[in-house]
Amino acid sequence: MYSEELLRQNPVIIKIFLGIPAEFFWQLVQQLEEQEPAYKQQRFERAQRHREVGGGRPCDLPLAIRLALVLTYLRLHISQEAVAALYADATQSDVSRQLRILLPALALVLPSPDVWEQIETTQPLSERELLAFMRLSDGRLIVDATEQAIYRAEVNATRVVYYSGKKKQFTLKTQMVSDGNHHIVAISVAFPGSVSDKKLCDTVATVERLPDDCQAAADKGYQGVAQQVTSLSCLDLQTGEVTHTPRLIFHTPFKKPKGAELSEQQEDFNQTLATWLIRIEHCIGWAKNWKILATRFRAAHSLYTLVMQVVCGFVNAQTQRWQALSA
Repeated sequence: MYSEELLRQNPVIIKIFLGIPAEFFWQLVQQLEEQEPAYKQQRFERAQRHREVGGGRPCDLPLAIRLALVLTYLRLHISQEAVAALYADATQSDVSRQLRILLPALALVLPSPDVWEQIETTQPLSERELLAFMRLSDGRLIVDATEQAIYRAEVNATRVVYYSGKKKQFTLKTQMVSDGNHHIVAISVAFPGSVSDKKLCDTVATVERLPDDCQAAADKGYQGVAQQVTSLSCLDLQTGEVTHTPRLIFHTPFKKPKGAELSEQQEDFNQTLATWLIRIEHCIGWAKNWKILATRFRAAHSLYTLVMQVVCGFVNAQTQRWQALSA
C-alpha cells in the first residue's frame, strides 16, 4: 500500500494511477492546503448541513492520500474498495466521503469550465451566466453533446426518460462547448439520454449565452439553431439607414435533400466545417481517457455534473501544458 512518502519517492506511480504528472499533483496538494481552511468553514456553514460546525467524523488521512484516492477513482473507475486497498490506512468510506469533499474544491483550483444550468424561457440571463468573449482564444466556439451509459432503472417511467434512442441504452447526456484551440469553456448540467441535442441546447439557452461577434459551429443535431440568433440594429449616422445584422454566426452542416444531392460548394463547406468540429471531438476523447467518463457510471447521478466539470478541468490543464511546451 502506498503512503505519502512512497508517492514522493516514486513519482511514476502518480502518473500511472492518477493520470497526471507528479509535479502537477503536488502543486494541487499545495493549492488545496492553502484553500482548505476557508473551504472547510464554508462547507460546515452551508444551509443544507444539519450538524453543528465541528460535528462529524474527522478524517485522519493526509491531504495527499485523500486527493490520490479521488483521482485514482476518477482515472481508473475501479471499485472504491479496490482504490482504498492501494493506499495506507484508507477505507471504502474514505473514498466515498472524499469524492463529495474534494470534488468541489478541485473545481475551484483547476481551469474548470462553467456549468450551465437549465434556464426558464421567461428568465433573463444575468451577466454572470453569459460567456465572455475574452474567454475565447480565437473568437470561435464549437458545441456538441456526449452521452455516457448508466445502470438500468428499476422503475419503468424512469427507464423511459433515460433511454437514448441514439445509443440504444440508458444514458446521461452533457453538452460541451469549446473554443477553436481545444479549451473547454462550458458544460451543461447532466440531462437524461432521451433529450435531443437541440432540446438540450435550447433548455440551457446556449445561443443566448454566446458572446456577440463570435463564430459558433455544431453538427447536424443542431439544425435550426442558426435561425434562433437575434439581430443587432446599426444606425448609419450619415444616411440615417438602419441595418440589422446577426449578433453572431452559427454554422451547421448542410443536410442532403431528399431525392437530391448536395452541391459542390455545400460539400466543400461541410468538409471545411468538419475540420473545425473535430476539435471538440478531441476534447471529448481526452475527457474519456478518465475511465469514470468512459465506462458505465456507477456513482450517484447527483455527482455526475461535478465529476464532468473536474475532469474537463484536468483536460484543460493538460491542454495548457502541451500548448505552452509547443509555443
